[in-house]
Amino acid sequence: MALDAVCKNCGNSFTGGYCNNCGEKIYTEKDKNILHLLGEAFHFTTHFEGTFFNTLKAITTRPGQLSADYCNGIRKKYFKPISFFFLLVILYLLFPVFEGLNQSLYYYTHNGLYGDYAMQKAIDVMRTKNLSDAEMTLAFQQKGEKVSKFLLFIIIPAIALISWLSGFKKRKLYFDHFIFAIEEISFLILWGFLLLPLLSGLLKLFGLNLFTSDYVIGACILVGFITHLFLAAKMFFNFKWYNNLFFTLTYTVCLGLVIQYLYKLILFVLTINQI
Repeated sequence: MALDAVCKNCGNSFTGGYCNNCGEKIYTEKDKNILHLLGEAFHFTTHFEGTFFNTLKAITTRPGQLSADYCNGIRKKYFKPISFFFLLVILYLLFPVFEGLNQSLYYYTHNGLYGDYAMQKAIDVMRTKNLSDAEMTLAFQQKGEKVSKFLLFIIIPAIALISWLSGFKKRKLYFDHFIFAIEEISFLILWGFLLLPLLSGLLKLFGLNLFTSDYVIGACILVGFITHLFLAAKMFFNFKWYNNLFFTLTYTVCLGLVIQYLYKLILFVLTINQI
């Protein structure tokens, strides 16, 4: 253990192996040993696997348990919810099977709410960049594929606000609703854009092509999400069944509105300005 050390990170004087101001560790020659480095890597891997699979198991088999435990102070055995969410987003980025929340340029330019704005913006970019219709459509699709996935984060605080307003009597802290929103959006990504495409691929191996229509895919995603949300809300809020049903329907409708009129508008603006 180091005595009367000076932290190289913040300049604080302290006694011990770790700075009591910023937490920086005092490294010795032992820490530079290659075996020590490999030991740290092994510890990180085993810890990562344990917490990751505990989190994955909780979300898929015990809806709402992760949120309830995390908000009640049981956190050590779980992957941090926000880190788990971003890891799923990265996996979704690497394996984009279904179109997901990304839409073609045609969808925006013919949108009933802001279609005129989107059309004029697209025309301006085409003139400025000297692009044809086909080139503009392709450029927008390529840019949107990446932006759409990382932009998923903005859905969480918006839908957490809806949850807070609907379930305030059960959970008064916005933090609790934020964690619950992370779990639900994480499940939406996991089920709709990772597990369902995997299931689709496995069925194709046996000659069953059941997910040829966007309506079928959308229905499967929606049914899975609503089922998970209903069970998760029951666990997390301990609602009576009729309150739970009301909360589930309200949450689902508001999530759809947030996606359609907030998320997709911001997605369009960010995507079109990157072309």
